Amino acid sequence: MKWILVYCTLSLSVVTVYSDTTVTIHPQWLAQGGSARYDSNRWNKHNGLDQEYLIPKCRDLRTDGGRWNNNGLSYQLFADWPEDPNRRGYPDPNYLKNATKQKQLFSLYLDNINSGYENDMIMMSEGVNMFPSWLNQSEHSGQFPNNVDAAAEFMMLMVQGVYDYTKGRIPPYIEPMNEPDTQYNILNFTTVALFHKLVAEKLHARFNIKVAGPTLDGFTRSCNRNNFTDWKILANFMDITGENLDVFSFHSYNSLSVSGNSQNFSGMNEARLVAFVDLVENYAFLKTGKLLPLVISEYGRGSVEGISPTDPSPILDFATIYLSNAYRFTQLGLREYIDRAVVFLLAYINNPYYSWSLFNPQGQPKRVVDFFKFWYKFTSDYSFIRTTSHYDGEERTVSPLAMSSTRNNETVILLHSYSQKSQNVKLNFEGDWTKPTIGEATCVTIKDNWYPVITSNETFDIQKTKGILELPPEASCHFTFKTHSDQLPRVTSNETTYYGADILIPVKGNMAMTVITLPKGQYDSARLRVSASWSINETNSISYLTFNDHRLDSFYQLYDANMIGSTTYWEVWEFALPTSLFATGANQVQVYFSNNMTSGHVSSVVLVTAKIIQSDLKP
Repeated sequence: MKWILVYCTLSLSVVTVYSDTTVTIHPQWLAQGGSARYDSNRWNKHNGLDQEYLIPKCRDLRTDGGRWNNNGLSYQLFADWPEDPNRRGYPDPNYLKNATKQKQLFSLYLDNINSGYENDMIMMSEGVNMFPSWLNQSEHSGQFPNNVDAAAEFMMLMVQGVYDYTKGRIPPYIEPMNEPDTQYNILNFTTVALFHKLVAEKLHARFNIKVAGPTLDGFTRSCNRNNFTDWKILANFMDITGENLDVFSFHSYNSLSVSGNSQNFSGMNEARLVAFVDLVENYAFLKTGKLLPLVISEYGRGSVEGISPTDPSPILDFATIYLSNAYRFTQLGLREYIDRAVVFLLAYINNPYYSWSLFNPQGQPKRVVDFFKFWYKFTSDYSFIRTTSHYDGEERTVSPLAMSSTRNNETVILLHSYSQKSQNVKLNFEGDWTKPTIGEATCVTIKDNWYPVITSNETFDIQKTKGILELPPEASCHFTFKTHSDQLPRVTSNETTYYGADILIPVKGNMAMTVITLPKGQYDSARLRVSASWSINETNSISYLTFNDHRLDSFYQLYDANMIGSTTYWEVWEFALPTSLFATGANQVQVYFSNNMTSGHVSSVVLVTAKIIQSDLKP
């Protein structure tokens, strides 16, 4: 912890201001997945189609409906579908050629995409408990057909109906089944995988559409339990679907727990989410040699304990905003892997989901619109700047991002606090590439009586605090400084990820080992991310690692939200790694823990490298 003397001009006295952590902002654009641009269409969508009267209100917040829910279930489409008279056990291919039926089912979708909308829609089907009674469903408790091919045929004919009604403007994505892991009592995952495979084969033969799945719920949070039993089920799903599956989709939530006058948040973000993403990508890379695009089609605030989840409550509103912001910060740091994400907020919906509504029944905005207000200013005019957190050997409680706009001549530092205490954050602009003074701060935080408050464009002078910003407890803030275009970066740090040769590496004693293979190339910076899991009954931590026999102990740990009721830890460490240690070909990584383990695994080892290239961003 660094202590700095700061002169307070108002009180004419000398006060001591300390920094809890340091964020370094480098004079480099940051490209992940080949792009440094902020693409709002990837991140600013919300769940559900918008009713026509709410579409302009959502546009005013710069958000669009991004997920068309409950297809096949709505208006009993599948339940009322007659059998093909020429093919027993299959749906009649002529049923959805009726123009009146098409309009009833698909006109709202057309209203949404006809309103100045960039069509990135995800079409979702529940996948269970919606099929007609003439189908034999005896093997699945009357909720899913025994004939999986017939079930896939329903999906294909439904998309054909959308294609016909919209003259080819079908959604770019489809999720054939929603949260199948919650249906474990009626469906095994081999059937789920076969269903996705057959849907993909039928759709790819006719349409340009990406099939996404398995659209997980709880498996994402708990796939490391019982020595990764649930993960092995997911790996089998990936093996069966193979390259038929275009996108791996899942849901990710944190929960709110209230006791007396205190609140607590727990769940996937940030450590478990990153560990899960790394495990999926590592496995996909080992199988195919390439990344598997990810879609997070629901995220944000999940379950509630200690108060009513349906009664109006300021802490419920705050949790909805705060947890959604936290996820957005993490997602924007994983742009190489995440194709898009859709927050679980809806323009309007009745109870029991009303607390996730942006507007009330009269179309007036509710407090949760502050989530979109916080991100409102960011458009494709902004590009990411490379940042690094402080490698202090501790769990980080502040997540940083930075963006600049060559058009607006400004740089924005974004900080999200996981702490319930104020955090003093020292900004280190590497090499003094810019020297900000007066800025404007926008924050979403919690005030008296648990009310969420957004404060916008409040002026501050960072020179007076010697480069230190005060981040309120459990707050999301962005700090904007004017930066002339000739001060902005001239180079781009272009990141590429490489993976260890193994996943789920058993810890033997206090050590686990793998190899990362690197091609010959230019490497200007690097960081090594290690995820590890063990029983909650054991006390342990990564102490250090070696890379080609050179010891590395400069690291920080991602924030762990201490998932309630979990029987395991699943932690993530990020190490600074000098590129001078690289070898072309095999590079040995040994991970050392502070104590011996009776059981435990390193789930993945991920090497993120960067090459400095000339920027193509124009002032």
